[in-house]
Amino acid sequence: VPYTIIVRNNVDLLHTAVSIVDSLPPGFKYRTGSASIDGVRVEPAIAGRTLTWSGLSVGRGQTRTLKLLLVVGTGVGQADYTNQAWTSDSRTGTVTSNIAKATVRVVADPTFDCSDIIGKVFDDRNRNGYQNKGEPGIANVRLATVRGLLVRTDRFGRFHIACAQIPDEDRGSNFIMKLDTRTLPTGYRVTTENPRVIRLTRGKLAKLNFGAAIHRVIRIDVAGKAFKQGSTALRARWARAMDGAIKVMRRQKSVLRIGYRRSSREDRSLSRKRMSALVRHIRKRWRRAGGGYDLPIETEFYSRRR
Repeated sequence: VPYTIIVRNNVDLLHTAVSIVDSLPPGFKYRTGSASIDGVRVEPAIAGRTLTWSGLSVGRGQTRTLKLLLVVGTGVGQADYTNQAWTSDSRTGTVTSNIAKATVRVVADPTFDCSDIIGKVFDDRNRNGYQNKGEPGIANVRLATVRGLLVRTDRFGRFHIACAQIPDEDRGSNFIMKLDTRTLPTGYRVTTENPRVIRLTRGKLAKLNFGAAIHRVIRIDVAGKAFKQGSTALRARWARAMDGAIKVMRRQKSVLRIGYRRSSREDRSLSRKRMSALVRHIRKRWRRAGGGYDLPIETEFYSRRR
């Protein structure tokens, strides 16, 4: 990083014992042999991060120009770094000028520091979570990162994020991305994890795909009458009906949506407990029947209209 320090005598006096002091930013180092004053090579005295050129004279109205090079150390991270310079009396060390500041920003190197993300949202027709032959991409689907960055897929279902994250140099870092299910075509549901988490390594490309497919939705509406009085246990007739629904869902991958119709006189706490008990009952019967796939269950409550 090249720096130029200009010293100007604005008073009607001759200064014969002037020192130029440069306080380097953390992690920056002086490049030996790079300093010159008015074109003449002059090496500074170095004390830690402080460079000093002593014994200079600055006449009335005279300007002295100091040029030097600093090297950014390997341990310097991405941030702003400020270099400060001033003049002082060579005999007493008293500061005799304003303190000039120059700030540089160290940014990530796109090749060695950044991790790029590429991916696709695809039509997972066989619902196995992987893109197989004949499964096209889904266009115009929105995805989001935890930092609030929003991206949309192109007409082939592809997306990418340049320099999505600068992972930890030693251990790497996790990257989280979520698909906005509201932007999927009607009837589609995600078949892969959502949100998805992957591990990123500095300077390496990572791939992140999302699958979605049309699912058969089976809806079951229940009310308080399906349960025993004041209890979360299903009545025998409804328990048999649930077993029949499980047989239907085993034939083809489905999404089960349960709607609980709550009356105005029914206690809200009891209705939620009943819904939870019903979901547990279905999952238990599903496992016992050897369902064959992970059954998604969606729940909702609504009030009875008079």
